[in-house]
Amino acid sequence: MKNKPAFKAYLSAYHNEVTGSRLLVVVEFPNGTKRRILIDCGYFQEIKYRHLNYVDDLNPESIDAMIITHNHIDHTGLIPKFVRYGYHNKIYMTKITQELCPAFLYDSCEQQEENADDMRERYPDEADKFKPLYYAEDVEKAVDLFEGVSYRKTLEIFPGIKMTYFENGHILGAGMVLLQCHYDGMQDINFFFTGDYRRKNCFYEVPSLPKWLRKLPIIMVHESTYGSTNSNEIKKCFRDNVLTAFAKKQDILIGAFAQGRMQEMLYFFKCLEEEGLLPEDYVICVDGPLGIKTTHKYQSILSWYNPSKADFLPKCVEFVTPKDRSHLPFDGRPKIVITTSGMLSNGPAHYYVPIYLAMKNAMIHLAGYAAEETLARKLLECKRDETIRIGGEVIEKKCIVKTTREWSSHITADDGIEFINEFENIIFLAINHGEEVSRNTFAKRAKEETSVREVGLIDRDEMYVFYQNATKGVCYNDMLIKRLPAKLNSSYEMSSKQKDLEKRRKRQEEKAEKKKNRNAAKRARKSQKKLKSGM
Repeated sequence: MKNKPAFKAYLSAYHNEVTGSRLLVVVEFPNGTKRRILIDCGYFQEIKYRHLNYVDDLNPESIDAMIITHNHIDHTGLIPKFVRYGYHNKIYMTKITQELCPAFLYDSCEQQEENADDMRERYPDEADKFKPLYYAEDVEKAVDLFEGVSYRKTLEIFPGIKMTYFENGHILGAGMVLLQCHYDGMQDINFFFTGDYRRKNCFYEVPSLPKWLRKLPIIMVHESTYGSTNSNEIKKCFRDNVLTAFAKKQDILIGAFAQGRMQEMLYFFKCLEEEGLLPEDYVICVDGPLGIKTTHKYQSILSWYNPSKADFLPKCVEFVTPKDRSHLPFDGRPKIVITTSGMLSNGPAHYYVPIYLAMKNAMIHLAGYAAEETLARKLLECKRDETIRIGGEVIEKKCIVKTTREWSSHITADDGIEFINEFENIIFLAINHGEEVSRNTFAKRAKEETSVREVGLIDRDEMYVFYQNATKGVCYNDMLIKRLPAKLNSSYEMSSKQKDLEKRRKRQEEKAEKKKNRNAAKRARKSQKKLKSGM
């Protein structure tokens, strides 16, 4: 007698560490139906993984649905690439993320040529591989596929598969995702994705998860960005540093991410203003088109989502245009400049950093992680009175450079363990989204300090398959879990649409080259005729 087909699901990750987040769930029903669901579609920002943005390791045409946890480019930045190469189904996200995401994808689109140039410089022997990943028309097509979903509203995205968003304090619009897979007569297979997670946000309350969810048998995928850091290890120094700078009449330059950090900074200074601690002669200058646009979006969204926090701007705020930028640092007013980017490597920060770096009575304050090879990291590693090269310019570091991790929008290890322990029935805990040390440390703690039945790491090397053999009324423990090699670092076949686009691009390049050669030949013949006529 043949074995009855199993109800099973595969879980794999297409990222290794902190950025480039892509998680694939493949659900196979006993009747033969198969659904492939992608959780996030992020851009790799780490230097050592950036080449993976150009690797075709997943066929976009094979994906049945896409679910986005929040609006950060390392979770959304490859959506237009997937659409360009054949993805055409719905892209689910919260309604707030649906409002915020388009501007960030168009901004990412504008950086594609520069990103490709950088990769060609890094890998000159493979330069022909690096072209813009997508164009404005691909972003437009992607936005047309967006479907905004309310928090705590369960939506059946396919027969037998339901999805629910739950509030997350990471950034405005972020959501944790419950994916419930059902087949008649059998126990469900439930996945719960935390995304990037934080328990609090200054703009809204993050309500507790419902009891039914905390009791539900789940496979949890949990981040570990701060998996080796406890909350008591993070020194809160930003407020004191700013107040000291005020006392010394120092100008302050702050690098901030366009969504989340910039708006939280403005709210912080609004609170200082209300406490009477923001000097009346200081002005707060906000620069960065995307950050300014997002700030106005926050005001609009909060007007209906949480009206009590919609008015978060200090009275002394000025939004800077490119025309204002050139004279702003020299106008004599004491000021705080909040500008993109958070790691100072992009945006208007390129203009401000060299100026403030050379000022004795100034402070540059970092408010987030400074990745390897970023300008923020260079500033931290350079001692005062030493020189630093920025572009083609060599500058002596005269200003004070401070940093803090207290503004992080990720959960710390101790709070993460506490969060996990709120759940009563975690069948399997998959640790992802963290550097190797953080993932290993957090996994070890989860095994020792929680009641989770099984803990595993998930990355481009390891994936898992879950066989659900339990029927209704039978103990859920009957699920079989197997770890498999993911083999995601081998070569891949391109999708049919990718192949067609590549062929078309090559034909266009060959056609352009032939035209160039014909024109060169014509010019050569004309030159020869002129030469002969002049003889």
